[in-house]
Amino acid sequence: MVKNRRRRAARLMLVVGVVLACAGATVALLAAAGPGSPSRGARHTAPTQSTPTATPTQSSPAPPPATAPTQSSPAQPAPSPRPSPAPVGSLAGPLGLGGRWTLVFDDEFNGDALNTSVWNTHDGWTNQNGVTDSAANVTVSGGHAILTLASPSSGAEIGTQTFGLAVGEFAQARIEFPGRGATIDNWPAFWTSGPDWPAGGENDVAEGFGALTVNYHSPTVVHLTGRVRGDWAGHFHVYGIYRGRTFSRVYWDGRLVRTYSTADNGAPETILLTLGAGDHVVTGPAGALVVDYVRVWAPA
Repeated sequence: MVKNRRRRAARLMLVVGVVLACAGATVALLAAAGPGSPSRGARHTAPTQSTPTATPTQSSPAPPPATAPTQSSPAQPAPSPRPSPAPVGSLAGPLGLGGRWTLVFDDEFNGDALNTSVWNTHDGWTNQNGVTDSAANVTVSGGHAILTLASPSSGAEIGTQTFGLAVGEFAQARIEFPGRGATIDNWPAFWTSGPDWPAGGENDVAEGFGALTVNYHSPTVVHLTGRVRGDWAGHFHVYGIYRGRTFSRVYWDGRLVRTYSTADNGAPETILLTLGAGDHVVTGPAGALVVDYVRVWAPA
């Protein structure tokens, strides 16, 4: 009896051992497969190393593609703006005035010498500050009449031989005055003067003595109007005058700069261009008065 019980116990233990062994094998198989094992029927692939998924962040703009380095040139300063060119004027009429005009006098100085049938060089005359005019100091070149101060005592002047500016007419000249900016060298002038001075009157359309000014002289009326603001030296500008019976109007670059009363006898006035010695004397070409043209119009 006891022996039979021992045999049944042994068989029972054998059965339990087999069951436990089978259970252990099953657990081992499941552990080896892992949670990611494909389900039954899925295609098996060779295992690959997985890459961790990065946490999304705000992306920065992609940098531009790299280029080969080049040698940079040093930065160049911006060029200074050039002043606007002064107007030249037209043969059709005075600069700055409308209406209909007829050209009655014109010298463009296109030859190689001064036309002495039109102009008088006043050789040997004495003008500003005791300077003696010399014909040798007047030349024509490149379409310009050039008046030079050869020394502090030797200057230049030209005046119309027979033509005179009448009341109602407009005289205009394009001139480069010597100097720089607002400062005028020597004593240059573009002016008109009547016979039997001062009875015939004197209009200083542009007179430089340190600064460029507008003036008038007659026996009873004198106007010293002073400088016109601006940089008038070293470049060409256009200067003009309308001569009324009892007044004059002066235009620079087509802009009215002065109007003043006059008190002369109304006779036609000689047109003159003069270069004498002022406070700041510059001799030779650097101090020259250069004239591009002289024109006069009468109302059409």
